[in-house]
Amino acid sequence: MKGLYLTGSIIFTVLILVLAFENIGASCNQMYFFFFPIRSNPTIITLALAVLGILTGMLYHAFMSKTMEKSEEDEDF
Repeated sequence: MKGLYLTGSIIFTVLILVLAFENIGASCNQMYFFFFPIRSNPTIITLALAVLGILTGMLYHAFMSKTMEKSEEDEDF
């Protein structure tokens, strides 16, 4: 599961970075996704990116929780 969480979070992070850095100078009606123009409402795109960021954070949190948790075999009495 750790691999799934880490892979998903890296993919979502790269997707957010591509969308963010590709659209730095874009006006709201000329947003791009991998050099293809997006002809949609900018508010919906912004909200979709926010949801994508939330999912990315959830995957990072799940990965860190799985990495830091102690298994029953590791406990010393």
